[in-house]
Amino acid sequence: MTEKQNRVSKTIVYFIVFSLFIFAATGCSKTKSESQTDTVGTDTDISDEDAESGIISENENTVPASDQDAETESGQDDTVTESEQNDADMGSGQNASDEDNDDDDDNDSADQTGDPDEDSGNQDDVTDCDTVVSDPKFIKQPKKMNIAPKNQSVTLACEAEADGYSIHYSWYETPDGTTDTGTAVAGADDMNFNTPVFTEKGIHYYYCVATLTPLSDGTDEADTAALISDVASVAYTALPTVFIDTPDGVAITSKEEWIKNAVISLVGAEESLNFENVSTSIRGRGNTTWLKPKKPYALKLDKKQKIFGLPAHKRWVLIANYLDNSFMRNETAFYLSRIFEMDWTVGGDFADLVLNGEYQGLYWLGEAIKVDKNRVNINDGSEDMADNDDKDYLVEMDKYYDEPVKFKSSVRNLPYMIKNDDYMVDDSGELSSGGAARLERFMTKINDMENLLYLDFTAEMDTNDCSAPDESYTGIIDIDSWAKFWFVNEIMDNTELKHPKSCYFTFDSINNIFKAGPVWDFDWASLASRSTCQLKAAIYYNALFKSPVFKAKVKELWAAYSDAIDIETFIESMRSRLDIAAGYDTMLWGEHNDPSGVKRENFDAYVDFLKKTLLNKLSVVNADVAAME
Repeated sequence: MTEKQNRVSKTIVYFIVFSLFIFAATGCSKTKSESQTDTVGTDTDISDEDAESGIISENENTVPASDQDAETESGQDDTVTESEQNDADMGSGQNASDEDNDDDDDNDSADQTGDPDEDSGNQDDVTDCDTVVSDPKFIKQPKKMNIAPKNQSVTLACEAEADGYSIHYSWYETPDGTTDTGTAVAGADDMNFNTPVFTEKGIHYYYCVATLTPLSDGTDEADTAALISDVASVAYTALPTVFIDTPDGVAITSKEEWIKNAVISLVGAEESLNFENVSTSIRGRGNTTWLKPKKPYALKLDKKQKIFGLPAHKRWVLIANYLDNSFMRNETAFYLSRIFEMDWTVGGDFADLVLNGEYQGLYWLGEAIKVDKNRVNINDGSEDMADNDDKDYLVEMDKYYDEPVKFKSSVRNLPYMIKNDDYMVDDSGELSSGGAARLERFMTKINDMENLLYLDFTAEMDTNDCSAPDESYTGIIDIDSWAKFWFVNEIMDNTELKHPKSCYFTFDSINNIFKAGPVWDFDWASLASRSTCQLKAAIYYNALFKSPVFKAKVKELWAAYSDAIDIETFIESMRSRLDIAAGYDTMLWGEHNDPSGVKRENFDAYVDFLKKTLLNKLSVVNADVAAME
């Protein structure tokens, strides 16, 4: 072999040995780097400036900045971010367009969003290397949605875990909910951060940066890295906040079974109205809304309690208003009921709900429809009633027909359900002998009333074709209440009355009087701008509007009350009060499909449409009443 050939052979050998050394070293380094990968986090992009400084989101590889740059250039980092996954998960939507019949008796026959704090902990298999460091990661993240009650701060918390590193925390406030525009909060350098006490309504965003510094000696600044937490939002809505906690945080999954030993607190109302840790039972309620992600609830306090200054009672409801993107339709109907001075109008107020520590959205907390001297004030009977004794009745006409004590009438075939069935059913829920006797007598009263309204009715006849009623019906029907009931439902364009659904009235057994009200359930009201009245043929009105006495009363009461209606001022006041709370609710639940089938731009657009529809319907009713003869 020549000298030249010898030199070439040696060169080849040296090259092979060197290549094997480099390959082994690179494999170990790559395994170590990949073992430090964690996919928790919400931020999708890292700026060049952040990469150079070593600050990276926890959903990227947590390594020194120099290694991160190398991986980015080589195209190794293809981790799917949590925000991208959330976008995909939410793509199917939660929207629905059907209606909730939010009636409120004991027999009323989703996923909640708000991501839990979690850590995916993903890591690749680790091969044998000189040193293996466990993944740096957050083991506690700040809650993503938080309510700041009036005069109170909110504590946000995060905690990182990183063997072989010292950890320093810094909290940042960001105006747009991203980590691209954060500004460090002075003095906020602990795992826990207390927000300011807010005095102006708004939504604020914060996140935490956990800076990691290796504990070994001789490291330089380039070896430091950081984790960036989820962004937490904190809303100050200026509304009261309702806190409810169930035992051990058990979920509420039934409309029939009460969860006992829960506690409810109200904060952020006027000081004299707040209370803490009142014992209650809670269950689901409603019909259609119970099937939606945002659930309505019924409350049964252990002892009578005032809420929002309303008379003390055990029974209250939390209305979700899930089908109403304006959140105002029910409250507007109650406003009209008060304007027309109906006997009793359901009372309550809006509040943010926090259930088992998790924000649930904007709710309406108020009175359940119950017989009581401060609510539906009628004679409910007594335990020592004889079988031939009668009591007063709270009755609901509702097509769901789901109460224990119920019947259908002989003329109209309307579904009647007795809501106050005390002293009518036994412990097993069956009619007692006294209950059966009382029910039989009440059915006779209903049939007599319908026969007066539809004098010449025959089987299979359309009651719209019947003659005008016998005017003696005015001796058993309180026509003032039925006129006012029509005003509220017609102005609200509540076509639910046609089914009927949630149509309440009372029967006074001593005076033999049927009285309309209270008004309830307007989720499907005001969905269209109409040029005619819609309810003059609903329930009994196809007979009543043939009665000269009833039409005269309608004209009289309209003249007495209509000038007091100020829809525009009421709606604008509600808009100003609910704007932040409604927007925050939408951040949690998203915008659902309105029952009208029309998707509008935002909260203000839904409020604008409601106001326009109501003002239009007011003019329609006014013209209709004026034209009555």
